[in-house]
Amino acid sequence: MYVPRPDARIFYQVTGSATRDVVLLPPCYPIVHGRMWKLQVPYLARRFRVVTLDFRGNGRSDRPALGYDFDTVYGDLSAVLEAAARPPFALVGYSCSNMLAVRYVTEHPDRVSHFVMLSPEYSQPIPEPFDEKFAPPILRDYDGYLRRFYTAMYPEPHSLKAIEDGIAWGRETTPQTLIEAMREIRKDDVRDRLAKVAVPTLVVHGTRDRIVPYKVGAEIAETIPAARFVTFAEGGHGLPGREAVKINHLIRDFVLDRPVESHTVPPTTERPTARPPARTRRRRVLFLSSPIGLGHIQRDVAIAKALRAQYPEVTVDFLAADPADRVVRHLGERLHPATRLLHNESAHFESWTADHELHAFNALWDMDEIMAANFMVFADVVEAEEYDLWIGDEGWDLDYYLHENPDLKRAPYVFLTDFIGVLPMRDDPTSTEYRRAWEKNAENIDHLRLHPDVRDLSIMVGDEADVLDREFGAELPNMRQWAREHFQFSGYTYHFDRAAYRDRAALRRRLGYRADERVILVSVGGTRAGRHLLRKSAEAFAAAAARLPDTRLVLVAGPRLDPRDLPSHPRIEVRPFVPDLYEHHAAVDLAIVQGGLSTTMELAAFRTPFLYFPLRNHFEQQHFVARRLERLGAGVRMDFDQTSVEALGAAMVTHLGRPVHHAEVPEGGTARAASLIAALL
Repeated sequence: MYVPRPDARIFYQVTGSATRDVVLLPPCYPIVHGRMWKLQVPYLARRFRVVTLDFRGNGRSDRPALGYDFDTVYGDLSAVLEAAARPPFALVGYSCSNMLAVRYVTEHPDRVSHFVMLSPEYSQPIPEPFDEKFAPPILRDYDGYLRRFYTAMYPEPHSLKAIEDGIAWGRETTPQTLIEAMREIRKDDVRDRLAKVAVPTLVVHGTRDRIVPYKVGAEIAETIPAARFVTFAEGGHGLPGREAVKINHLIRDFVLDRPVESHTVPPTTERPTARPPARTRRRRVLFLSSPIGLGHIQRDVAIAKALRAQYPEVTVDFLAADPADRVVRHLGERLHPATRLLHNESAHFESWTADHELHAFNALWDMDEIMAANFMVFADVVEAEEYDLWIGDEGWDLDYYLHENPDLKRAPYVFLTDFIGVLPMRDDPTSTEYRRAWEKNAENIDHLRLHPDVRDLSIMVGDEADVLDREFGAELPNMRQWAREHFQFSGYTYHFDRAAYRDRAALRRRLGYRADERVILVSVGGTRAGRHLLRKSAEAFAAAAARLPDTRLVLVAGPRLDPRDLPSHPRIEVRPFVPDLYEHHAAVDLAIVQGGLSTTMELAAFRTPFLYFPLRNHFEQQHFVARRLERLGAGVRMDFDQTSVEALGAAMVTHLGRPVHHAEVPEGGTARAASLIAALL
């Protein structure tokens, strides 16, 4: 929504429908806008009605050439608060917007219930002579200025994502707009108003703030009557981005009048003094399962059942977003009610798909907003309820934020994964992707080095030899050696008993396959990334149909693809959804799939011949899954772009019903994982 002003439209947004309002102000410095609150809004909006805005000069507000003086921008803010905020509201200022907020609070104390000042300043000193020496370099090298500014803003290690976000937001305006705003903002000073602030005030500042010195925040806290002062030891200027969990909790508790005393938050590089013991003897387990691929939830349910076989009194609650939540319900397991609050990671990954392509690492890199929101759901659950054990299956949000906030750990914690490390698809040290992958690997390595007590158990679903024998990146450890030091290896887990499917003829009858026909099954995970593989398979089958007598092609399109978009043929059947797909993997004569781990390992376990096409730019399928299958000698790897319709048809003819001779897939991984976990109970 917009508030019209004489020379600009000012954008604001309202999120949530609670009875109390919280207003979050970005800096009035026009190289940033309201999206800087992306790690706060989803959480706070569950308790408050949250108002954010874009100050003139960036975001979805207008960018007039003039009008960046204090009075005009203050008028913009007042107009938004009049239109959108219901008094008495809590006002949260950040950096230079605290100057505007101080003026508002002192002029309208009856409209503000609580005042939070993050990394505040009361004046904005700008180097002089500004127009002669400071402005020209910004005009010559605006990107360089943004890079220097945001690097200084985030001095904490592993801040690349926050720095990249800031640079991107800065690029949404112009250097001319920034310079005009700087000319005006250097005139502003609200120091004489600080002692007049008469509402409950919380001041928060980092000791390593290179944008606004820590001593400024300390002076503000001393001057405002009865202000509480929270210091972040070693914290920089960008606290909402780098300390999202603590900032979220501070705002929540302060606005709800929970106790928030002046104190110092220790740096995350400090280890927790001790892991508190479990607070209950009832053996309750909270299982956070990734919804990205249904293989996670299937193995998690299998592990939970094996755990209950050892401890029948154990209760397992699952936090699992769509579509994993459907599997939990289908299998009769307990789904925690807070599941409805989770943001959908699977939909996020879907948004990154193209035809036979999913840049999995970029999708993961760009998921910080969802990860923060979902961790806050988890944090609320374990704050309100007692659990004896936490398990996260590729719960990257849980693992990241626990290592960043080790003081929140209240129970033993198990981390599960089926791959270790991330790899760029291009081995070019100058590329953005390479730098990001290196950063993510280095961050994970540092997390375990600095906080070895956060994880009580790390389980790699697979064998040591499944980990690549190469470095994480330049000057980083060897992946396999590092995994050997930090992980237990369970072997591969299955959610079914292979012995139950030895009578293949009976299984085929139950699934509706005739004894006198051969069946080729094509399944692609139900996302739009698989549309072209389905289409190419259908075209290949139609072209080779004369050489495939008594053969039916079953295309599993999933719920997101329209069957009408696929070629038709008398012997092609399209199914939108196939429950218990693994049973079909045991029954068919040939499968054509992408390179997903669960699917390919199921086929290998059933010794079903299969062709697999790893998704383009999917680092896990291209590197890690392929490594496992090569070790076993299972499946035939094919390249989607290099395989013509004719070549795929020929491969169907060659491999249909062909006996496989790969190594036997070991069993026992599920029981082994459950035994390792049970030791913590």
